[in-house]
Amino acid sequence: KLLVLVFVLNDFMDNTPVLRALTLRGVYRENFLEPTVRRRSDGELELAWSRPRDLIPLSPRPRPSWADRAMREAVHRSVVALWLHGKTRALFPSDYYRYRFRRDVEALGRQPGYAALLDGWLSPRLRHALVFFARKDLPPFFEDALRYTRFALEQFQERADRDGAKLVILATHTLKVHGTLMFQRMSQMAAVLGIPVIDQSDYILRQGAELSDARWPHDWHWNPAGHRWAAEALLEYLEEHPATCDGPTDAATLLEPIP
Repeated sequence: KLLVLVFVLNDFMDNTPVLRALTLRGVYRENFLEPTVRRRSDGELELAWSRPRDLIPLSPRPRPSWADRAMREAVHRSVVALWLHGKTRALFPSDYYRYRFRRDVEALGRQPGYAALLDGWLSPRLRHALVFFARKDLPPFFEDALRYTRFALEQFQERADRDGAKLVILATHTLKVHGTLMFQRMSQMAAVLGIPVIDQSDYILRQGAELSDARWPHDWHWNPAGHRWAAEALLEYLEEHPATCDGPTDAATLLEPIP
């Protein structure tokens, strides 16, 4: 009867195949099959399945050095190495990703059809893709990326309607850590589709807390307080909109039994 879509700040990036390939390349196994979106020849978007290595035609990755291979092996086998790895990322977050990310973005810019799209992003001070979605003026590449998020919301709305459920979005506090533009962009998309949005940030601030109180010190994911505030914000919305819990009147006839 009710589908709650949890929206986090990196969803803008992860909904876009190109940005997902740039930021997660080398993290997932090459044979890891996942859903994605591709643009047809007529310009429309459609769902598809692909592997991260197929999402973007970047230049081949150089073979990792013996030090890189040793570090990866240690992280997988040693709790101490994993702890040190996390501390390094926390102390030097920019340096940790800068070289690989810049190299991949520059490789993308050399591909036919991408140079103009990357105008305004490729610069001597290349910043991580995520922060661009919090800017007022977006480079063409990121304006295009927003279309993929709209498509994703359309797919959720279509599936909820087909299954006879009501759809609401729980916007996590992360959408307001870089200002409010991320939240506004997502809310505007949801409003066009008629999807209600629950603002966890607003709920947290009304409790007299800070947004940073909902996350771990060196990890953007919810800590126990963040989980509790998410549940309480959702409960508050349902108490104020009790009809949401009823679902469409014909929901029982639309749902098919699971074999």
